[in-house]
Amino acid sequence: MGIVAIDLETTGIDPAAERIIEIGAFKPESGEIFRSFVSPKRPLPAKITELTGITEDMLSDAPEEAAVIEQLLEFLDGDTILLGHNISFDHGFLTAAGERCGITLPEFSGIDTLRIARALLPELPSKSLGAMCSYFSITNERAHRAFEDAKTAYVLYECLVQLKEEKGAEDSLFAPGPLHYEQKKQEPMTKKQRSFLNAILVYHKLEQQYSADNLTKSEASRLIDTLLFTYGRVPYSH
Repeated sequence: MGIVAIDLETTGIDPAAERIIEIGAFKPESGEIFRSFVSPKRPLPAKITELTGITEDMLSDAPEEAAVIEQLLEFLDGDTILLGHNISFDHGFLTAAGERCGITLPEFSGIDTLRIARALLPELPSKSLGAMCSYFSITNERAHRAFEDAKTAYVLYECLVQLKEEKGAEDSLFAPGPLHYEQKKQEPMTKKQRSFLNAILVYHKLEQQYSADNLTKSEASRLIDTLLFTYGRVPYSH
């Protein structure tokens, strides 16, 4: 069972409320790669475009998350050891997406280069992927893009393995550990939210781009705020 380096770009940090916009994965043993944009079915926050360089236009024809998750599982082909920098973040988003789409994911285990870096280099003020690249002189061709960050995390892993020998660290530090994600209980969208959201979608003719179905209360609130900011207010009474 081989290691798969993986990274996700997302609209935010909460797996339940936010969405995946890009998945990248790399199999070091075979050199196989996986990369795909994912439609978030919602406006892309400006701060995410600034961070990643991913734009609304780049996502306009992206497949929906269910299709991409299925494609990723085909690519994994039974490999369930995921490697990444803060791998719990990526695993949480994958799990939340699988639950939304009714897709059963395998039980993954993870190798977290962030956890290893914290153990081996406690003196460094930052153990971010960028800081680790600077420390080990690793070149990341496009930081904050899924495939490039995934491949860079594996290069970092190899550097940390070498450092382990120098520091005499335990092999157990590099052993895959179980990954768990427990989604917080979310309140369903209120009737008032659904009515207002539908009014916004109809008024701005956005019914084909965004769905008012199956949103939580927090997701609906976030989407309403984003749509009003992006497209403007609507005449509405209730």
